[in-house]
Amino acid sequence: MGEARRRPGARPAFAVKRRAGSRPLARLYNHPVPPRFRPPLVRSFRSERWRAAQPPWQRLDAREEYECLCRLRLDHIVPVSEPLVLVSQIERSGGTLLSQLFDGHPECHSHAYELRVGRPKQRIGLALDIATPDGWFGLLYEKHVGGHFRRGYRKSPEVLPSEDAEFDVFPFIFLPRLQHLLFEKCVRETTIESRRDVLDCYFTSYFNAWIDNRNLYTGPKKAVTAFAPDLNLRPDSVRSFFEDYPDGKLVSIVRDPCSWYASARSQKKKYADVDFALAKWRRSTEAILEWRKRYGDRVIALTYEDLVLDTAAVMARIAEQIGISMSPTLLVPTFNGRPIRANSSFHVERHGILADRASPHHGGLNRDTIARIEDAAGDLYAHIRGDLA
Repeated sequence: MGEARRRPGARPAFAVKRRAGSRPLARLYNHPVPPRFRPPLVRSFRSERWRAAQPPWQRLDAREEYECLCRLRLDHIVPVSEPLVLVSQIERSGGTLLSQLFDGHPECHSHAYELRVGRPKQRIGLALDIATPDGWFGLLYEKHVGGHFRRGYRKSPEVLPSEDAEFDVFPFIFLPRLQHLLFEKCVRETTIESRRDVLDCYFTSYFNAWIDNRNLYTGPKKAVTAFAPDLNLRPDSVRSFFEDYPDGKLVSIVRDPCSWYASARSQKKKYADVDFALAKWRRSTEAILEWRKRYGDRVIALTYEDLVLDTAAVMARIAEQIGISMSPTLLVPTFNGRPIRANSSFHVERHGILADRASPHHGGLNRDTIARIEDAAGDLYAHIRGDLA
């Protein structure tokens, strides 16, 4: 008989059939898992005599160790309900640097990476419907935590393929399933009256599910810090943020348009168009001026150049405005307490703040390009520097 035929795309006869509902499990729950496919926490039926015969380090199997870890975190939750200090402006302006300066401060819960909650992403609490609690966690869950757990945390610039990208990679022990359990427990034990209550439960679940979070138990805590690039360009998101966090602060950075463009064009092809790039830079800067005018001292504005050239003075001012103590930890960029190299579009050889990135001529811009940038954005940059003086 001839060789058996199968239709194109069909599974070969020797392929292992995947168990129903296992696809999300294989990807660390980047997508919601139906309750019937969640294995329950169960007690092992192994006898005490069998356990006693094993070496001490083998008396719990992997599942039992995981259950013990989850139970301990669920029994000893650290509540997170502090005001949110949100860093937001156009990308490539120093937001990552500022978030990394907050990282090691004992009075801050510092969110790792970029805050991407809500649908569409970075809408914060805007999409939450208090009447439909079943959808809260799915709206807020940040899928990148699963990838960082599997591959390690890294904040690498999205450089063009021709660029030589180097970046640090750190362990990020984060359990998405545990985060869901923590969130559900927090919601059950909290009287939910507003979107802020739901967001507090989310941040509680996030920081407690981050197992190797070195800053979880320090304190007393006074702020949650996070970075959400471009959110300041969305009026509805900014309004929602201040509605949910009347005690919160919006921190926005403006970077010299020449040095900003040199960095931005090395990151994404769309910024190769000078007119397109500077139009977005102007929108971000004008939005910062608008939010300062509307919300007063709830908006903190600064320049990238001051941040990297006079770090101590700038961070002392920010610390006073957000209500935390000045500390040497605010002068060194870190991830989870460990020094981290800059998230730069250019080659980085050392840790710490790179003051040379503040030069408007860094990045090899020619005279014609610099002249175009100064004509298109120089007046606005001079205006905001004078406004901040």
